[in-house]
Amino acid sequence: MKTKHSIEKPGWELVAKYLANEANTVEKQTVEKWAAQSEKNNRELLETKILLEKTDDYFLLKKFDSSAAWEKTQQQISPKTISIAPRENQRKIYISTFYKYAAIVVLALLVGTAGYYFGLRNELQNVYSEIISAEKQVLNEYILPDGSVVALNSNSKLQFPKKFKNNFREVTITGEAFFDVQPDPEKPFIINAGNTQVKVLGTSFNVNAYPENETVEVIVETGTVQVITTEKLNTLETAEIILNPGEKGTFVNSLGKLEKELNSDPNYLAWKTHNLVFENTPLMEVVQYLNKTYHTDIQLNGENLNELALTAQFERKPVDFILNVVQLTFGLKLEQNNDIYILSENETLNK
Repeated sequence: MKTKHSIEKPGWELVAKYLANEANTVEKQTVEKWAAQSEKNNRELLETKILLEKTDDYFLLKKFDSSAAWEKTQQQISPKTISIAPRENQRKIYISTFYKYAAIVVLALLVGTAGYYFGLRNELQNVYSEIISAEKQVLNEYILPDGSVVALNSNSKLQFPKKFKNNFREVTITGEAFFDVQPDPEKPFIINAGNTQVKVLGTSFNVNAYPENETVEVIVETGTVQVITTEKLNTLETAEIILNPGEKGTFVNSLGKLEKELNSDPNYLAWKTHNLVFENTPLMEVVQYLNKTYHTDIQLNGENLNELALTAQFERKPVDFILNVVQLTFGLKLEQNNDIYILSENETLNK
């Protein structure tokens, strides 16, 4: 009885030669035998072919000098493993480089997950990276090339160079993120957020710049932050402000107005910490905080519920625990239909 041996996957160079019709007879047989070994191998070869064709079209359109670009890219990029937190749900993404065939300079293999998606884009001398958090998913920790740490709220995207160059460190945020910037007096950290720019040397702060929002908000936890508007303003309006710990800067898009005030929201960072503080807070506002923090759909059913106010503090408690506290505190009825929580009045509240 013959033993069936598993055929080892061919190297990327051999696969690229095969797909570019530059492989010899022996090399072709090697790739084809591996592909015929399983449906998974065959599908992987087909997907690689599609990626190769797209890459080839891209560079033909750009009219790149593929030889020169390959030599420069090969010097700058080597296979590496990139790890992305949060710690409770770590995943690894492996970035591999392709060899030069059929106008290929670099093909980044992107592996996505339900939680988040990470990609690298290579364009000649500039190599950019981006982190994208999915809906209802928070990325608690990602370390930037300079050692700064960033956390992303759901539906957010952070773009940044693979290596910070020149005399500044510049990133772009779409959505909400908390930054803990590594101090470097010689290289200011610059964040492009909507119609504003945030400049710091070393500090920690929160930026909320979702495109659908009417405002861009910056709240400082430590250090000093400079907020500058990139919009042309009426000469009577302030073009920049300096924020200290505990202060909030707000840019109102429709008015082109940049404002500064003390931060009165103790829960601005609850999306990251899951620490919530309520001081005689109307129940409707409590529900709004819970929905944002836990990405839930909690609804109130009953006119009298708008008159209730909660005083309580929760440190990293699950949403079910908090809802049970609310239910018991006010004698409410709590129901769950699929992913929807409903807090409603008991009959005794109406008497």
